[in-house]
Amino acid sequence: MTPYETLFIVHPERGGRLKEFIDRFKGIIEGLGGTVSLVDEWGLRDLAYRIHKQTKGYYVLFQYRSEARAVEELERNMKLTDGVMRYLTVRLDEEAFTAQAKKKEVPEEAKPEAREESAKSGV
Repeated sequence: MTPYETLFIVHPERGGRLKEFIDRFKGIIEGLGGTVSLVDEWGLRDLAYRIHKQTKGYYVLFQYRSEARAVEELERNMKLTDGVMRYLTVRLDEEAFTAQAKKKEVPEEAKPEAREESAKSGV
């Protein structure tokens, strides 16, 4: 299976249904034999240029492994979904995918220690 990354932008008025979109698209990938390793919600952000008379949108990033037919089906569904304004899928090379996965896998125990150390040093 090949690693992919898909970023999509949801219309700001449909931000309340963001979880539905994520579950639906995640289900498509997993239904066709893929595995989703990361779902990163970036939240409401400014767009670089107007899309459908909008200046803001909800950004969501998926990182996953799947076959090419799963990517085709995911993009077909994004095209037909009214709330999705734009999407982009990029095929990742294996080294970049594993490096990003290791970077994201910060142990939960390390986070509070870093806060405690910064609090002690007065930062």
